[in-house]
Amino acid sequence: MRHLKTALIVVAVVCLPLGLGVRAIGVPTRPGPVAGEVTAQTSDRAQLVGTYQMVGRETKDEDGTWRPTPNFNSIGYITYSDTGYMGVQVMPNDRTPFASNPPTPDEARMALQGYSAYYGPFSTDADADGKFVIHHRVGQIDPGGEVDAKRFYDAEGNRLILTPAAADGSKARGTRRILWERLPDVPLSDEAQRFVGFRQLLYTDRYTERDGRLVSHDRRNESRAGSYIIYTPTGHMMVHLMAREGRTPYAGATPTPDEALAAYRSYTGYFGPFTVHEQDDPPYVVHHQEGRPRPGPPTDAVRLYELDGDVLRLGGRPRVSDGEATGGHLYWELLPERPE
Repeated sequence: MRHLKTALIVVAVVCLPLGLGVRAIGVPTRPGPVAGEVTAQTSDRAQLVGTYQMVGRETKDEDGTWRPTPNFNSIGYITYSDTGYMGVQVMPNDRTPFASNPPTPDEARMALQGYSAYYGPFSTDADADGKFVIHHRVGQIDPGGEVDAKRFYDAEGNRLILTPAAADGSKARGTRRILWERLPDVPLSDEAQRFVGFRQLLYTDRYTERDGRLVSHDRRNESRAGSYIIYTPTGHMMVHLMAREGRTPYAGATPTPDEALAAYRSYTGYFGPFTVHEQDDPPYVVHHQEGRPRPGPPTDAVRLYELDGDVLRLGGRPRVSDGEATGGHLYWELLPERPE
């Protein structure tokens, strides 16, 4: 399995019981520069590879001076893989939890304000304004958002600055930029390293067991196929789960309460550190959720796991009632490397 070159994170899915060992997306074993090191041979993709934490935003004054956005109070991660994929999730801190579950339309609209999440391949290029990366969004929390997002980038040590292109595609007329800090890789067990990489969802299923014997096994459900789960060498993970059909773009620039509720219901995910417990029976991985679309304090999601070649099966602990155990699984397949 492939490993990401450096570290950072930006969802919950269930898969067949499996076991994990503490580990985050790892750095590739192929020969090359160390994480974050730029050499004459370093490709544009390689310069971006890693996991970064959001550390600030800036806006441009009329005189062209970049100034920090007042009252910055957000958390999030962006990850670029050496195989050509990316994922990001960012959210404001101090959001108001829902009064009940499911949320009201107004609560859903408040929860989505300032929450950014998307995933897909990325490519690099350059023009007269400098080097840029294009995020080819195959999925995003905004059902009608921009598909190919152009971001000019500047790397300064461990700092990455992304400047969204202006409407005319230029950097000079851009008025905002996002500041990211590269996270260091962490020691991972051999088992945890097997998790590292970008995977897409193949399908989900449901099952019922009695006395350890399979009673029923539902057919595969591919309604969210193509969603991503990401594990990084920095010890972070991120999941994006999106419905493949039935997502309607907002009528205006911002969603109505009902539009926000529909978007919230059709897209879920989360991000944060992960640890693998491969010595337990059954083995499991813990997703330490620092953030997710549903407001609330950080929480831990325990997932039983099984690794079979390039396929990772994840699932919550089964529910037991009247002697029967019921549960579900998600099957994630490692994505192939994309050409540069």
